[in-house]
Amino acid sequence: MKGNTISEFINDLYACGGPEKEFTHNGKRYFLETIMVEGTDLLELYVVEIKDDTDDVVFSFTGKTLHDCVSHFEEAKIFDGKTIYQVEQEIEVLFG
Repeated sequence: MKGNTISEFINDLYACGGPEKEFTHNGKRYFLETIMVEGTDLLELYVVEIKDDTDDVVFSFTGKTLHDCVSHFEEAKIFDGKTIYQVEQEIEVLFG
């Protein structure tokens, strides 16, 4: 991983749900953010693929804790059928 280590990337998510992160993998740009779901005590962690004409949600999980959200993200096979750990050498963090 360029711009962060995988430990820094994941620790940021566990520590505070962010910061927001923008990164690339395999020629695709992604944006990751954790938000409070309005009117609830729930958190949503989501990842969108940024495209010229639209943003496609590639991952979304709503849970009661950051741990729930991040652990589901860690297990998600959203990068060409692989987890972030399987492709971390191919990721470049642009900000966050």
